[in-house]
Parts: sequence; C-alpha cells; structure tokens
Amino acid sequence: MARKKPLLFEVRPSSFAKNGCKWFITGYPEGKRKKFWFKTEKEAKTAANERNAEITATGTQDQLPYTLRITALEGAKELEPFGKSLADAVSFYLTHLKRTRASITVSELCDRVSEEFERRLKAGEASPRHFTSMKETVKRFRTKFADAPIKALEGNEIKGWLAQEPLAIKTRNRHLGYVKNIFAMAKEWKLIVENPFEGVGAFNNPKKEKIEILTPEEMSRFLFALDRDWLAFFAISAFTGLRSDEVSRLDWNEIKFERSIIDLPPSKSKNGRRKLEEISANLLAILSPFVRAEGPVKPAHKKLSHARSKASHVSGIVPWKQNCLRHSFCSYGVAAKGLEWTAIQADHDIKMLKKHYLEMVTKEDAAKYWAIRPDDF
Repeated sequence: MARKKPLLFEVRPSSFAKNGCKWFITGYPEGKRKKFWFKTEKEAKTAANERNAEITATGTQDQLPYTLRITALEGAKELEPFGKSLADAVSFYLTHLKRTRASITVSELCDRVSEEFERRLKAGEASPRHFTSMKETVKRFRTKFADAPIKALEGNEIKGWLAQEPLAIKTRNRHLGYVKNIFAMAKEWKLIVENPFEGVGAFNNPKKEKIEILTPEEMSRFLFALDRDWLAFFAISAFTGLRSDEVSRLDWNEIKFERSIIDLPPSKSKNGRRKLEEISANLLAILSPFVRAEGPVKPAHKKLSHARSKASHVSGIVPWKQNCLRHSFCSYGVAAKGLEWTAIQADHDIKMLKKHYLEMVTKEDAAKYWAIRPDDF
C-alpha cells in the first residue's frame, strides 16, 4: 500500500547549502511536492507552522487548492487599501471580458474607416489630402494593433505607442489626431460606448516651427530663378493665403481673372470649406501671361521639391526657409492690409496672427513686397 503523502509541511536539515540556506520545509498541500529553503531552523519552523495553520484552518486539497487560497488572500490584501473585495474584482474583470468579447478588432474597424473615407472622397466630403493622411494613419494603426479589441484599448496606450515611433512631434500629433477621429467614428457607429481619448492631450512641442520669411529682394530673385512652368504655382503660394497642398489641387478655371479672385471649392481646401482668395494687382500681372481656360496650375509630371531646390540655389536662398512663402504672405499681409484681411485670406484666427506675424516686417517692406511685378524679375 502506497504511503499517503503528508499535506502538512515538515522541517528538515539539508546535507548541503543552497544559496546559503541549510534548512528546508517540504509537504504536499495540493498533491504535489512543495519545498522552501531557509537559512536557520527557526525560520523554517516559523514558516512551516504558518503554512500548516492555514491549511488546517481553510481545508485540504479536497476543498480549496492551497495556491488558490494563497492567491485569494494576497489579492484581498492588495484590494483592501482601495476599499474593494475579491467579489468586486471578479465582477469588474468579468465585465471587461464580456465587453472585449463583443468588440470588433482594430483591423475590422480600419476596414470600415477606409470604406467610409473612400465614400467621402468620391462624394466630395473629404479632400484628397485628408483622405491620404487618414490612409497613412490607418496603415500604421492597423500594423501595431491589428487583432486588439477596440473596446480594450486606452487612449494613453495608443499615445504611448506613437511616443515611441521615430517621428517628428508634429507628425505624431497628426497621427494622434487621425486616430482620435477613428474612435470618434467608432462611437458614432455605436461600436464603443465611451471614447478612450477623453482627456488625452496632444504631444507637447517645445520646438515650434520657426517663422522665417523672404525679403522682397529674395522673393524677386526666387521668382526670377524659377522654371517658367512653375512661376504661376509659386507666385500664387507667395501672394495668396492658399497652402501649397491647396495650390497643388487648383485648376485654372477656378481663377476668376475678371473678378480678381480665386474660388477654391470645399473639396480642395484643407478645412473642407470654400475659399475666396483675393488676387492682388501684382499677382494678376504675374499670372496674366499664363492664363488658360482650364487645367491644373501645378505642372504635370514635374517634382515640386526639385523645382524649389533648383530655384533656391540659383537665387542664393540656401538652406531653404521652411514654409517661408506662407509665412511671408502672412507677415506682409498683416503689415500692409491688416489682421482681419489676412485672417480671412490665410484661414487663420486673429489671435494666432497677432502672436506670430504682428510687427514681423515694416510697412515700407510690405509695400515693396506687394509691388513685386514681372519687370522686377
């Protein structure tokens, strides 16, 4: 007849030392041997007595397993400072499991978002730029969290992922903004109850974009150095409030010479709103030789970056000043035509213009800037 294995722990000396310990206790509280080492006999006896008292008080392996009892006791102890019980913990976790089991995955959500943006692009409800940016974010988001249930994701977890990506702060904030948009859509579709990005702010950017402009003389040299096919494109960028991406989508039939305005439709603007841009007298003179009934303003099959780089080197503006055409428009616009006019043309609020562009240039230089004509280059 096999000897019955003892449930209680026994204290024994060892013939060798293990990590400086020469005493151990051994027992079979769950039918499997457990062994713990101690430096002294006293420590071993104390440990054995505590474990044996617990086994005696809470039952044997035929009732509640020893490790489960230990886990329950430790868990209850950790929950105590929060005023919660094991029952609370079980209820909370069961709710979480049920919620995530009923959740679609990130990949499934990305499929729906992609389909929706395809529809919006075709319907003119989203600009090509907005569509392309969302597509890029969806690809990154899917790659990282493909199989994760969307109901289990936290906003700070996603922000933490972007924080580790080798991206510029401005780019991180752009992706963060689009992921927030994705979850706003998920809430609208009733795929989630609460938006996980509530209270999650953008990344702090201590190195904001530096405001650099071209002097009137530099602008004249730059326009003179341009390939003739690109002159209209860069002149519009320099003397209107349109952004480079918006000029890239501009068609000649949207330039109303007889009314001296550019009528950019909502589908081509950054914010999805119609823009009416005033064509200044000097810009009208620059554009007159290029007037066409229709067709893209941006030259086809030619690279913008190459044209800009070539002209900047020829004109001696090296390195090229980041976003300097738009910064120049805003600076000279505020000085010559005022905050309200510039705010409307550049699609900026007056508070931002005051902060970045007020008193950037003199009225004399502003007058020179708005007087630049083809004769100057």
